[in-house]
Amino acid sequence: MSDQRLLDRVTVVVGGGRGLGKATCHRYAREGAIVMVADLDKDLAEGVVGKIEAAGGRASAVVMDVTKRPDVEDLVSSTVNDHGRIDVMAIFAGVALFGPAMDCTDEVWQRQLDVNVTGTFLCAQIAARQMIKQKSGRIITVSSVMGQRSGDRRMSYGTTKGAVIALTKHMSGEISPHGVTINSIAPGPVKTELWLAANPDEEAAESGYLTNIPMGRLGQPEDIANAAFMLASDDAAWITGHVLNVDGGFIATGVRDGIF
Repeated sequence: MSDQRLLDRVTVVVGGGRGLGKATCHRYAREGAIVMVADLDKDLAEGVVGKIEAAGGRASAVVMDVTKRPDVEDLVSSTVNDHGRIDVMAIFAGVALFGPAMDCTDEVWQRQLDVNVTGTFLCAQIAARQMIKQKSGRIITVSSVMGQRSGDRRMSYGTTKGAVIALTKHMSGEISPHGVTINSIAPGPVKTELWLAANPDEEAAESGYLTNIPMGRLGQPEDIANAAFMLASDDAAWITGHVLNVDGGFIATGVRDGIF
């Protein structure tokens, strides 16, 4: 018996060219999945595919814009045409534009809504339509701990991630009776290219977080990939509408004074 727990499952990772999505592509491939690496950046997507194939895995690159319905429809239809089905849709595409709430521009607000909320909606809805026909499938959205609590300079970003959580919960009730689950991973601070771009003062940002993370470190992309694997696996067969915080205890922690 193979120990690859996603053997031959058809998985789509949107935003798979970098960061959390890239780590998830590699994890799915190691578990035997067929991986569609979907990204706006062709070179990044093809780079991930090349490394997966070099390691003996199966993957294809798809260039698409998550904010455009025709692109998402083409992604799903081409996946089904090539492989007959789509078993997992993991939606990692996102932008994080931090700044004071009083200085947030219409452009910053709209850009994050377009990618983080509308992009997630389009991928989830279009994938769900196919999965309902199959009577099976897993949709994984990516929200954030910032969609559940406040944070300085994170008003617009956190609002969009709160919307992703609401979308996940609302959609679960309609699609789960058809054998399709939808859950959200809410990462804490994970040191990726996106995190570094949003936190130019890396040392100060890391120090600020670590005082409130009981496990004493920032996350790694593999921490999130492990959660994405679990939600795609048979172990998550009876989990839907759930928000899984992967954050080293950040969301659960209140005042920490170091006195025991």
